[in-house]
Amino acid sequence: MNKIKWTILTFAILFSIGSAFATRPRAYQSLYYYTGSGYAIAGEEGVTYVCETSSSTCTYTYSDGEYMPYQTNSTYIPVELTPTTKPTPKQEQK
Repeated sequence: MNKIKWTILTFAILFSIGSAFATRPRAYQSLYYYTGSGYAIAGEEGVTYVCETSSSTCTYTYSDGEYMPYQTNSTYIPVELTPTTKPTPKQEQK
């Protein structure tokens, strides 16, 4: 009975380690955006650009000599061009 428990425990541990490797995210790939005449490196989402909802493709990946859509149904917008809103100051309660 004790050997069966150790065998099952061993398989459970091996299965969990294998599952962890199988579900880990892919290695970081550079993302690109279409400039109208070519592709340029996108940068870091939320820092240098945002993707706003639309019917086009925001970013692309490059593999095997071809640019493939990565984030669809959105448009690439550089952060510098997005409208900024100033925070409104809190009003004191009386």
